[in-house]
Amino acid sequence: MNNSRKIMKTLILSLLTMLIISCGSNGSKTEEKNVLNEGTTIVENGKGLNDTIPFKCIGCKENLSLEMFEKVKNESSKIAKNNLNNPLSFIPQSMDIVLIKEDSLYSFETNKKIDSVITVLTTYKYIGQNAYGTEMSSEQLISFYLVNGLISDISESVKLEDLKFEEKSINRTLSLSYNTSFIEIIPTKDKSLIVKSSVSCVDEGTWLLIKLLNGDEIKLVSWNDFNCEGTSYFRWFTKQQIEKLKANKIESISVVDDKSVAVIVPKNKSDYFIQLLNLYK
Repeated sequence: MNNSRKIMKTLILSLLTMLIISCGSNGSKTEEKNVLNEGTTIVENGKGLNDTIPFKCIGCKENLSLEMFEKVKNESSKIAKNNLNNPLSFIPQSMDIVLIKEDSLYSFETNKKIDSVITVLTTYKYIGQNAYGTEMSSEQLISFYLVNGLISDISESVKLEDLKFEEKSINRTLSLSYNTSFIEIIPTKDKSLIVKSSVSCVDEGTWLLIKLLNGDEIKLVSWNDFNCEGTSYFRWFTKQQIEKLKANKIESISVVDDKSVAVIVPKNKSDYFIQLLNLYK
């Protein structure tokens, strides 16, 4: 009889052990999460509280680990929130994410290929207050890079497409921005410059100042009539100015009228005029 009881106790203990192991195993499986291309996720709103929003993604499941996905959604939310006039008013609504595996990005300085790069494009819909404090629905297109699984700002170190003529225009303008300030220089094939800027109203006599890395400064003066479109027109460079621009990279660009705007030129755009002037024979 005692032996029977011992055997029964042993069997019960064995079954309990198996049940505990089984439950533990099932529990760990339910805790495992896989990256999906569609679903819901938790992000922070402007007040630091968690909101659950829907998302869709092209390429997340195929290219991201769970840790990388967390980085992508958090960075997208941070950028969207910080771009608002009132970040505290940020109420996230949804994210549409597109991942692009880059296989032809090269370093501006070394001309060597940059490996393991994914471009992240996020269309972020949200509710937030505009500059007048009015709450409204809006969306932002956000872009950044993942390099070897880490968020990296390589936007200024990537080699850009070489300048070339495309029919009656140049394939790439010199577009510069910082916060709300911007300057865009549009060269024409017939040797003139159109300049758009965040200086809203400009008149004849507006200055375009190009500061070079060697300390020299190129100055052009606009000939157009007054307008509040922020657009100025300039004649071509002199022979002496061309020689300086061909020999030196750019440090900064300024547009000066009654108001002025100045923008530092990113490293990978600093050779813009060197390339441009070499197109004209």
